[in-house]
Amino acid sequence: MNKIHLHLQRQYTWMILIVIFAVTSFSLLHAQSQFSSAKPIIKEYNISSRVLNEVRKITIYQPPVLPVYSNVVSPVIYTLDGEYHADFIVSLINYVSERFVMMPPITVVGIENIPGQTGRNRDMTPLIAKDSSVYKTSGGAEKFLQFIREEVFPLVEKDHNKTPYRVLVGHSLAGFLTMHCFLQHPEMFNAYLASSPAMHMDNSIYLKIAEEKINNTTERNNRLFFNVAHEDVPYLRNAKKIDSLLQAKKLKGLSFQFQYYPKETHGTVYMKSFYDGLHYIFQMDPPDAGMELSDINWELFENHYKNLSEIFGYSMKPEESAINHYGYQFLRVEKNVDKALEFFKKNVENYPKSANVYDSYAEALLAKGDKKNAMLNYEKAFQLDPTNTAAGDIVNQLKNEQ
Repeated sequence: MNKIHLHLQRQYTWMILIVIFAVTSFSLLHAQSQFSSAKPIIKEYNISSRVLNEVRKITIYQPPVLPVYSNVVSPVIYTLDGEYHADFIVSLINYVSERFVMMPPITVVGIENIPGQTGRNRDMTPLIAKDSSVYKTSGGAEKFLQFIREEVFPLVEKDHNKTPYRVLVGHSLAGFLTMHCFLQHPEMFNAYLASSPAMHMDNSIYLKIAEEKINNTTERNNRLFFNVAHEDVPYLRNAKKIDSLLQAKKLKGLSFQFQYYPKETHGTVYMKSFYDGLHYIFQMDPPDAGMELSDINWELFENHYKNLSEIFGYSMKPEESAINHYGYQFLRVEKNVDKALEFFKKNVENYPKSANVYDSYAEALLAKGDKKNAMLNYEKAFQLDPTNTAAGDIVNQLKNEQ
């Protein structure tokens, strides 16, 4: 990548971060209890690789761990072309994990190339190119993946008490390697983000390999996001081919999304695709997004937070206020007491030290006509919060009625 291209890429990066900050912070500002102005701390490491027989540089960003997330096993995003793209991903993760704490901490690793294109062409391609005028070096992908598996993983994850949720991110030729790893070594990473994968070497011969692999596979317990922009024909044709193969095969356990960005170019699409892809992989949309009240049920929240718990290695649960809100919506708007009781009861189970959850549950029990259990829960609410005199008054009233 020449200096002009790199300068423009950095300008684009800061432009989109400013836009994301402006749009997102407006809606999140009042919801956040913690704001940090700290700059992300990125540490550099040089690995004397026995696999590649050369020194390779990686960078590691780890947000500070708040006490509430002390038991989190931080997911790790492994970013190919780290010298170009790691800073952008760090800025996104820094925003949601440190500046406005929306999510538990996530580690970002940038795996940098050796200077020049020869090393990148070697490391990112799984096949030896027939046309050596385009790829003067090629076919080193398997060795490069071995380097990640045997030398990068142990360094990055040495302090983890179990294997973290791993994400591989790559753009263009690195997107090709990402797709190759997903197809041939799915166990290496839990999720894959391949932005505009450049799979067209030797007239897209790799697509035959991909088709055979997909057709002979029955299960793939991964998440995959891949995309293309408005760019040369092979990019879109090959990505659509992969999409159609996966759609037809319906691999058990696989969640995937293909996205086309007609207004982006090959040089700008990584910004949108990295944001959208990580948004998809880390399931940042709330489970009730865009849904009608009548279609919302507890199973949505249960499945969503179960998935998040697996990603972060930490027992995650829906916010007390959100579930309480829905409980009252079901109680007062839908007039569905049983549905309200289910949500209020789950809130009691998740937040047993909160006076408010007992008060809300008691109100629904009273609406149901269960005065005995309503009294018990109002009593619990009053014990936890003696300033809630209304709860105490209801307890006395219910006792007098007995």
